[in-house]
Amino acid sequence: MSKYRSGIWAGAVIFLLALFSFVLSLKYSYSGVLGPGPGFFPTWLSGILMLLSIWYIFESIKGENVSNESWPTGHSLKHILFIIISLVLFIILFSLFGFLLAGFIFLAILFYKEYRWYTTLLMSAGITVFFYWIFNSVLKVYLPLGGILF
Repeated sequence: MSKYRSGIWAGAVIFLLALFSFVLSLKYSYSGVLGPGPGFFPTWLSGILMLLSIWYIFESIKGENVSNESWPTGHSLKHILFIIISLVLFIILFSLFGFLLAGFIFLAILFYKEYRWYTTLLMSAGITVFFYWIFNSVLKVYLPLGGILF
């Protein structure tokens, strides 16, 4: 029974987060002059997430989504926590230093165990500059170059 209950709780938490996002998205205009406005995607995505969470709750009640997999432990858990901590660090660095430096540091942290140091530095710099260029030049979504400290 606890496996069913955990699925219901997980679905309920996801539903509440989606509902919160949906309410926040209603503060933005749904359409703009040239098409969808800033509230278009958040409204639809949070609405779809609410529907999927309701579906997940019903499947949990019926017992169709019960998994025999256990929570990650050992090395897998350390890897997951490492990524979560890296993301939190990215958010903090993004507000302090801007996208370029925060993105470079974030990717360097993630790549340093897998690649040689020079490959890590080149890939981190290249990927960060590429995404900065895509957002600023192609998508016209300007990412902050500097943060609070610059």
